[in-house]
Amino acid sequence: MNFEELVALGGLLHDIGKPVQRAGIYKGDHSKQGAEFLRKLARITKNPEYEALALFSEFHHSEYMKNERLIEKKASEVGRKIGFTTEEIVNALWIVYKADNFSSAEREEIKELSSLRPLGSVFNPNRKYPLRPLELENPPELPNPEDTIKISKDSYLDFVVKPLEEELSKAPLKIDRILPILEKYLTFVSSVTVENNVISLYDHMKMTSAIALAMVKSGCTDKESIQNYEKDKKFLLIEGDFSGIQSFIYSVSGKGTLKYLRARSSYLELISWDIVLEVIRRLDLTLANIIFNAGGHFLLLAQNTPKAIEQLKDIRKRVAKWLYQEFDGDLYLALEWLPVSGEELGRKCRKWDQKRRRCEESENLFKKSLEKLRRKVNLKKLRQFSEVEDLFIIEKRTGERLKECQVCGKEVKENALEGFVFDPSVKACKTCNRLAKLGMNLLKVRGFILDKKGWEGEEITNGPFRKIIPYYGGKVSEGEFLLLKNTLTVPEDLPTTIEFVPYLTADYAKKIHKNGSEEIATFDQLTKESLGAKRLGILKGDVDKLGEFFRSLDSPSKLATASRFVDYFFKVYLRYIIENRFQDVAGKPKLTTSWPEEPDIVVVYAGGDDFFIVGAWNQIFDLAFRIRNAFRSYTGGGLTLSAGLAYFHPKTPIYRMAAVVSERLETAKDEGRDRIYVIERTKPRKVESGGFTVSYRWENYEKLWNEYGKIIYKGDGKLNDKFKDKKGLLIKILQLRELYVRDPRDVRWAYMTAYMLGRHGMADMFPALVGIDANAIEAGTPQPIYWVDGILKIILMVVGR
Repeated sequence: MNFEELVALGGLLHDIGKPVQRAGIYKGDHSKQGAEFLRKLARITKNPEYEALALFSEFHHSEYMKNERLIEKKASEVGRKIGFTTEEIVNALWIVYKADNFSSAEREEIKELSSLRPLGSVFNPNRKYPLRPLELENPPELPNPEDTIKISKDSYLDFVVKPLEEELSKAPLKIDRILPILEKYLTFVSSVTVENNVISLYDHMKMTSAIALAMVKSGCTDKESIQNYEKDKKFLLIEGDFSGIQSFIYSVSGKGTLKYLRARSSYLELISWDIVLEVIRRLDLTLANIIFNAGGHFLLLAQNTPKAIEQLKDIRKRVAKWLYQEFDGDLYLALEWLPVSGEELGRKCRKWDQKRRRCEESENLFKKSLEKLRRKVNLKKLRQFSEVEDLFIIEKRTGERLKECQVCGKEVKENALEGFVFDPSVKACKTCNRLAKLGMNLLKVRGFILDKKGWEGEEITNGPFRKIIPYYGGKVSEGEFLLLKNTLTVPEDLPTTIEFVPYLTADYAKKIHKNGSEEIATFDQLTKESLGAKRLGILKGDVDKLGEFFRSLDSPSKLATASRFVDYFFKVYLRYIIENRFQDVAGKPKLTTSWPEEPDIVVVYAGGDDFFIVGAWNQIFDLAFRIRNAFRSYTGGGLTLSAGLAYFHPKTPIYRMAAVVSERLETAKDEGRDRIYVIERTKPRKVESGGFTVSYRWENYEKLWNEYGKIIYKGDGKLNDKFKDKKGLLIKILQLRELYVRDPRDVRWAYMTAYMLGRHGMADMFPALVGIDANAIEAGTPQPIYWVDGILKIILMVVGR
């Protein structure tokens, strides 16, 4: 262990005593109890380094840091055992002490008078989480925040402290091995005891480690030098954001499209990881310095030094050149950084009440920092590939004939084209064929090895810095990084020279058994399973104003907590929603009486804040509402989703399907967010006031379904008895609705509707459609008949019009 490792691990474990103190195991406050816990680990593991780390728990609050004689005495005793001088350990303690102050906007009270307070949701602080381990593999329930939660000392002992002790005692004392253990057991532990705290203890400890290491890397060496970090811009916030993702993933054609799409979306995530890990390696940081990395967007914390900036410039240039060469400029990474001071990593108090000893007025400096950085990133996007000096002559100098890959459209040398895996008559580039081969086996892949060495294989692809090697299980003896899918469990035999990275991915896909093997279902096979109309359903959605929400947060720790929880939902829990695991919050389907055991659905992409899912149209329709219901519960109502639905013949080109559903999603957002575009609808060309939207608020559609759908539709593709022979009536209502749309001021639709429903004896069943709503006329909002088409069209599709 060197000095930097000591500081990074000390920062990571400095608050380990909080769950220990809350479990009531030892005497004293969390600082002293954490030290006892770590000393016990030193005895269990026979590793004296844990004794040194115990000091970071014992001495990280101001009142304890004043006892310099005691600190020096204990530092001297421990230092001799692990090869450090007293001065080095004392300096490390001061660095972590200062990093602890920077790592969160909230400041913790020493006495911890309410030590059993639960963690609040970062999306809705009034709702709290039960204490539990984080379970990514086969979670028994969706971890939703609740109104009233009580936590006992026994729950801390059984769910946190005991398993923490057991797993830490078996793990190598390395950041990449300790992080997943802490993530598993401390995610739902509150970092501070103030009311409505929303920062996970895991994220607070992780960011303390990140800040402390960045301080050391920027030249902080002792107690005196840490004073400069409050005001001086010693840190860097590094942001990367891909543009052109839609074009990159969906601008493809040919057979095997669905397998290829999934491989292409996975490839994008892996490219992002390759870049993030290169920054970490070049700047000599750890995985703790990653604030988030999801959906082609990442944020890191690093040291502000000339060397670090030179490395970032080189990485940016190399990535831009590689992306241009590989994808003809379709995909670009805007990579920027912003120097910030320690106080700019949080909220600064502007008005302090000395009598009440609390801040009355503060300023969110971290938010301002994120906004400045975002402006730099957006400006970089407007100057794409400006980093590449020889942009227009890359690979163009040889005079050799170039030809387009018929799959992705990239121009390559004619002799570099080869028969496409899924259709040999189609000429494809080597990258497309490698991805196609990967797509064929993606269901079997357990993770990926990233390495700069010369691996060979048909499914091996290249990132800008490393080869990306599929991992199917078994012992790993080579590689820089092992990215393991949807687990926090490190393989027992993984060499410590290979860094472990939890790799979250939404990997649900309908499997088709063919010739003794499993394959991902095709568009045709998914469509065939549709109820009623044989159409392929496409669902695209994303979180409303998530970027704005992230940039409103007031500390890196809080941002890390929020990002992780969003990522868990779309990359982990989404699969179990599809598999009907969380019916209590997702709700029941509307179009069928039960959900299929193996849904005819394939997740093409889900991560960051958005998702793109295909499948049998009726299942996709129901899934949209189930995702929304689960997400609302998961965020405690603090965030909303918007979504677009579209239905196609399976032979429709994917780029066309993606364009249509993207446009519908944008319409839902433009019309107010928290909405769903269910099906194509018409609206008046000229209206004097608003309200004539083509999308629905989620709640309004649910209300309309209860009002009309449940009366008309029985389920499983059948109409209720009273409507068995009345498809024509439903079609006629749609025609009258169109009459209203042509001119909302014309009232002919009203008496024609009343006459028709009365003639069929159904006026009492649909009172809102009979007559004119005077209040709607006065308000300039649509009459009830305007909204029925989104219900009736879906019913006619499912019963097979």
